[in-house]
Amino acid sequence: MKSFAALAVSVALATEAQAEPNAAPPAPPPTHVVLADLGLHVVGVGYQVNLRKWLAAQVALDGYVPWTENFHIFGPKHAEQTDVAGLVVRQRLFFHPFSNAPAGLWISPFAQYGLVWATRDGKKVAGGAVAGGLSLGWSFVVVRHLLLGLGAGAQYNAADITGGTGSPSFGAFRPTVDILLGYAF
Repeated sequence: MKSFAALAVSVALATEAQAEPNAAPPAPPPTHVVLADLGLHVVGVGYQVNLRKWLAAQVALDGYVPWTENFHIFGPKHAEQTDVAGLVVRQRLFFHPFSNAPAGLWISPFAQYGLVWATRDGKKVAGGAVAGGLSLGWSFVVVRHLLLGLGAGAQYNAADITGGTGSPSFGAFRPTVDILLGYAF
């Protein structure tokens, strides 16, 4: 009986030792993402890189159309419809409290700035746009390369259109929504 037990243990150890060299090591998490930045006022392309397991940085070039101002969804005091549109650079950090960047829970402060155009007194004029805010969200890496991220938060959004005060210039606190879709590698 002792011989049978010793033989069984030897076979089990030999099988385990043989299986380990053939087992593939787990793939490291992706550290770079090329993405579509689909926000409340922006649509564009960007690049994200993990700086640490808990920190990622992102920059995006976005088309900017502030629908909360252009379509005045916030009531009668916004009677005039405007046509503010432009290009902005959006920079943000993603803090991952569970150290699993780029996936999982994140907290993301952001800033954006750029050039906008709008009609003032019948003429197309230029101006500047800025925004800053904070989002809370979650990202998933699906099939190792597809990043899907969803988030929401608040932002201060402003544009200063040359040639006067009031509409189409604006500055207000507004909600923000983040949708990220990218290739992670």
